[in-house]
Amino acid sequence: MIRVGVIGLGEVSQCMHLPILEDLCELYQVTAVSDVSPSLVSYIQKKYHVDGGYLSAEELIAKADIDAVLILSPDQYHCEYAALALRAGKHVFIEKPAALCLEELERLSALQKEYPGQVVMVGYMRRYAGPYLKAKEILTQEPKETQYLRFRDIILEAPFFLGQTRPVFYPKDVPADVIAEGGKLRRAQLDKAVGADADDETRTTYQMLTGLGCHSFAAVRELFGVPKKIHSVTTASRGEHVVIVMEFEGGFLGTYELVNNQEIVQFDAAIEIFQKDRKVLVKYETPYLRYQPAYVEVTESTGADTRTTRHGPDFHDAFQTELRLFADCIQNGKQPKTDLADAAEDLRLFGEIMKALKAGKA
Repeated sequence: MIRVGVIGLGEVSQCMHLPILEDLCELYQVTAVSDVSPSLVSYIQKKYHVDGGYLSAEELIAKADIDAVLILSPDQYHCEYAALALRAGKHVFIEKPAALCLEELERLSALQKEYPGQVVMVGYMRRYAGPYLKAKEILTQEPKETQYLRFRDIILEAPFFLGQTRPVFYPKDVPADVIAEGGKLRRAQLDKAVGADADDETRTTYQMLTGLGCHSFAAVRELFGVPKKIHSVTTASRGEHVVIVMEFEGGFLGTYELVNNQEIVQFDAAIEIFQKDRKVLVKYETPYLRYQPAYVEVTESTGADTRTTRHGPDFHDAFQTELRLFADCIQNGKQPKTDLADAAEDLRLFGEIMKALKAGKA
């Protein structure tokens, strides 16, 4: 049994990780939780029957009887808390992004090398989704030349889905000085990532990429590697609409679309791989509704015929799958594919995207 402390009890923690940890009671026991909101800590302690409640991550890591931590706090604290946990001998699960700036992440990666027996896993849950893994299997076992790649995140955020399904406790007692401190720290890390002179639209675009786009880029990286060139980056709607054209090894083009401010009820997150006479489509559903049927579709055409094969449905929850794998890594001395070095590839790529964006604005 892995004794775990959960750091950060917000929306994602309440909707995903805490219920899943409860479901995985044969693997995990939540023995401690922490948040800067006293009312939220109390609420979660009562709901999940957790003995240890703390108002700071530092105190939880220092005092709680735990083997591992789940870091679900605001992004700007991820590396700080992970470093504390490593030094305290704990295994670490960090929700994506692992960091907001590469400098922080590289410092954490260097520290982890001093603790080779401890697991650090980054929560790229889409890379553990059944349809994605099936698509990778098809591409590996039946290889064809890729000629074009299109991937996207055109989505509606959580409130609509949660309003009809799962209640979330939103506290009103977070201290004002804690909010101000968090904003200042986030600003400082964004300064390092995009430059202190970056305008607000550029900062928003970068945060769209680290907060949402990293899911898609990480999944594409696993299939095709890092793009060798960013051809163009175009943004609109104050940085919340992004279109990126890039080139991959082999010379094929890829486009990425991100739209994150619409009110249409849809979750259009997908990867489409075009291979002349075959197309592979991986479609993701909103993670806020668990156990939805998911598929990978393969369309194959000849001059006289065409057919579409649907693999699925797959009802596994990718968040649950990755937490099962985190436990397996801890129990069997493994390291996950979504480690800190892997996460650093995203931040390096986003740095190149920001350079292309700034060059286009010059």
